[in-house]
Amino acid sequence: MKTSSLVLLFIGMMTSSVASAALISTATLSGFIQNGTVTNNIGNSAAIESIVFDLGTAGDGIATWDNNLAGGVASNFLSNARYFQTVTWNSLNVVSGDSFVFSGLDIDLIQTISPLSVTGSVLDNVGTSLVNASLSIFWDNGSSGSVALNQQAWSTTQNLTINAANVPEPASLALLGLGLAGIGFSRKNKTA
Repeated sequence: MKTSSLVLLFIGMMTSSVASAALISTATLSGFIQNGTVTNNIGNSAAIESIVFDLGTAGDGIATWDNNLAGGVASNFLSNARYFQTVTWNSLNVVSGDSFVFSGLDIDLIQTISPLSVTGSVLDNVGTSLVNASLSIFWDNGSSGSVALNQQAWSTTQNLTINAANVPEPASLALLGLGLAGIGFSRKNKTA
């Protein structure tokens, strides 16, 4: 009994690491990072259900979104609700091989946070306004991944890869559980 339990435990551990799916998406942000394409490049059945485009904590010299939502939902508003730091697209179903496309966001630059002064006529040509900006992906199997934007000029296209932590498949976890249960039973029988 003990040997078979150890074998099941070993098989469960090995298959949980081998059978886990590496979730990967790619994103291309262009047009002053106001337009983008997020592609689900995974080979299993997990679909992207949510995308979050966050410009980070608001502050002097930091980028902000202005009014246009590109079909998303705004959050993290500044003192003037016209400006916000985060756009989220929910209830998506981007299956493997498909892409989600957005366009029409409007990026501006916070000159001062207090009192709030925002300009659309000054462009960040070096990327310092993107210091905490990120793109996050959430899959329908509970996995998620995030990537920081490159610190570069807004006018430069950003090509990003978003990786998620590996998620063990249920069958692998079941084998692992059987192995652990077998070890527990064999110890119980030994003491009885």
